[in-house]
Amino acid sequence: MMTNIERIFKDKEGFRGFRAPGRVNLIGEHTDYHYGFVLPVSINKFFYFYLRQNRENKFRVFSENFNDYYEFDYSNLIFNREKTWINYLMGVISEIKKLRGEIPYFDAYLYGEVPMGAGLSSSAAYEVSVAYGINEYFDLKIDKKEIAKLSQRAENNFVGAPCGIMDQFIATFGREKTALLIDTLTLDYEHIPFDIKSRGLRLVVVDTKVKHSIAGEGYSTRRREGEEALRILQKYLNINSLRDLDEEGYELSQKILPSPLKERVAHVYNENKRVLNFVNDLKNDNWENLPKYMLDSHLSLKNLYEVTCEELDFLVEKALEYGAFASRMTGGGFGGSTINLVPESIIDNWIEKITVSYENKFGFKPDVLVLETSDGVREI
Repeated sequence: MMTNIERIFKDKEGFRGFRAPGRVNLIGEHTDYHYGFVLPVSINKFFYFYLRQNRENKFRVFSENFNDYYEFDYSNLIFNREKTWINYLMGVISEIKKLRGEIPYFDAYLYGEVPMGAGLSSSAAYEVSVAYGINEYFDLKIDKKEIAKLSQRAENNFVGAPCGIMDQFIATFGREKTALLIDTLTLDYEHIPFDIKSRGLRLVVVDTKVKHSIAGEGYSTRRREGEEALRILQKYLNINSLRDLDEEGYELSQKILPSPLKERVAHVYNENKRVLNFVNDLKNDNWENLPKYMLDSHLSLKNLYEVTCEELDFLVEKALEYGAFASRMTGGGFGGSTINLVPESIIDNWIEKITVSYENKFGFKPDVLVLETSDGVREI
């Protein structure tokens, strides 16, 4: 006998599908919530969202990844502690409702191939595919910049994760063979050529497969420390965020702030400079300078921002020892992944060496993903 779920999703007639990519950040870590600069790329791992309007007076949603079904209406559009996977979709509906009022009910099918917990922003890919899909299906005329912003608000306000705008922005505006320079203060952005294959390189993410228990707490602590540093500096300087620091203001911060606040500010200030230098060298074809920026970024995240961990540091050290062109941690830290630019000529040997040495050290294998750049959200 056919189940309710099979009845809903067996007939594909009328469904429209949308997808949004995950991302990996080349450089510019822990700068977006200080209104700084970031340089992510969108990757060829996607979250898929299919929807079709129904007349049932309820949203009916099936998640392929969780093999789970949930239905709800506007009266119970509230955070679900048991089925946490539904909260991202509910958060987006909640934000769209604030902008455009109630939308019609629909059936939805969800499937994600962005690895969860690897720091590749599966949640933003989910939110953006849903927001964009609903906007297109119901012709709500919400512009793409607002799609990114409301997706971020869904995660901040409904899910309760204090993320910056980078992840949702790159999922929306990513473009194949480019990196996206985002000014997170103005939300101005620029596509920067980043055709690594023409350089004989591949983009490789190595997932530590660990997430230390401090991760959520550590992220919130870093945000609080930044806010505290800003409050102290505002007594001396006319600034609205750490992004506004000039050289003189930075030098003052290093004199008057206690540790660890001055170290946190040092990372943010210098990381913003590294992003702009990285972009400038990409534009001028000076790829030989990129490895130093990426390693300096990693060491700053290790020594000044203190968000790396033994597994990440080990992977960066071994990546370079085994011949990677460049390597650093990417994402929030305390676990997650490294991003590596690896010569295509040694890729198989490099992956084998990294995998074996990591397993010998920690007792289990990392996940290794060889990725391509991709376009941002679109209908499929």
